[in-house]
Amino acid sequence: MTLARRGAARGDLLDAALRLLADRPPSAISGREIAEDAGVNYGLVHYHFGSKDRLLDMAWRQHLDWLVDTEMEGGTRPVSVRATAEDRTLWAVAGHMALDPLQATGDGDRRRVLDAYRDLVEASDPDGDPVHHWTTIAALFALELGWPIFGPANVTTVGLSAAHLPMARSRVEALVATLERSVGLRSGEPPGGEGDS
Repeated sequence: MTLARRGAARGDLLDAALRLLADRPPSAISGREIAEDAGVNYGLVHYHFGSKDRLLDMAWRQHLDWLVDTEMEGGTRPVSVRATAEDRTLWAVAGHMALDPLQATGDGDRRRVLDAYRDLVEASDPDGDPVHHWTTIAALFALELGWPIFGPANVTTVGLSAAHLPMARSRVEALVATLERSVGLRSGEPPGGEGDS
C-alpha cells in the first residue's frame, strides 16, 4: 500500500465511522465493521487510530468541527432546519453519541456547538434572560437530536405510515422556528416574545 493510499484509507475509515454513527450508537459498532464499510483492511483501524474507540471519537470531533464551521458558517447562524431534514447525519450522530451509556467522550466536545448557539442567541438577544436562552437551546437540541432517531418510529407507532413523515417533520420545523424566533435567531417576532410568559 502506498503512502497516498494509506492516507486515503484514514479518510475512508473516518467517513465510514460517521456513516455508522448516524445509524447506531458507538457501542453497537465494531472496528471490523468500520473497516469493512470503508473497504480497507481491519489492521488499518489500529494503524491509524490505535483503537475503534479512538477512531469513533475522531470521527465525532471532526463532525462537530464541520457542523460549526460549515453548517453554522463558523458559528454565525443556526443549523438550517431544512438541512437537518435532508441530511440525517447532521444530528443523528450527536443523538447516538449522547444516548450511548458506554460513550465516555462527548460533553466537552458538544460544548463547541452549544457555545456557538449561545453566542448566536446572546448576539441576537443581548438583553434576554440567560435561563431562557439556555432552555431554548436545550429544547432546540432535543428536537433536532430526537427527530432523526425517534421521529420515524414515533410516526409509525401512532399508526401513521411513512408517507406521513414529511408532515410530522414540518411540525418539528415549525416548533424549531418558534423557538428560534423566541431568542431572535429568526425574524418574525422580537426576542422575548414567545416562551417568556
